[in-house]
Amino acid sequence: MRACGAALLIWGAALLGGCRQEQAEVKGDSGQKIYVTRCAVCHGMKEEGRPGLYPPLAGSEWVSGPPERMAALILDGLQGPAGKYNAVMPGWRGYLKDAEIAAVMTWLRQGAGKGPVSAVEVNRVHLETEGRNTFWTVYDLQNLRMH
Repeated sequence: MRACGAALLIWGAALLGGCRQEQAEVKGDSGQKIYVTRCAVCHGMKEEGRPGLYPPLAGSEWVSGPPERMAALILDGLQGPAGKYNAVMPGWRGYLKDAEIAAVMTWLRQGAGKGPVSAVEVNRVHLETEGRNTFWTVYDLQNLRMH
């Protein structure tokens, strides 16, 4: 319960910058900027994570794996143990536009030698998981099948 409360406080702090849905289409190095302002508070400025709570993203199979799985994770968050990590990752659905999520994913995946992700790809996952009202678990994400 303590980890959940801490995660929500950190997530709230990340939101203080004010995400507005009417923001312009993201361009250029915006993926890195969004990461720094929204993700680094938990995952670290160098994607190193926080021991026992938030996993490193550098070298992560969640980043280099299927982009649909990563998009679903970012949209709706994750709760429950994930290997040696056990904190809540809140979802960003409704706070970040699909283009912003695609920009962050592209920036992270390029660091892993993977190709870009488009807003259209994120939107497809967004629509297919639209009615979801709960966090993902590792099991759910590992068994995720998109149509």
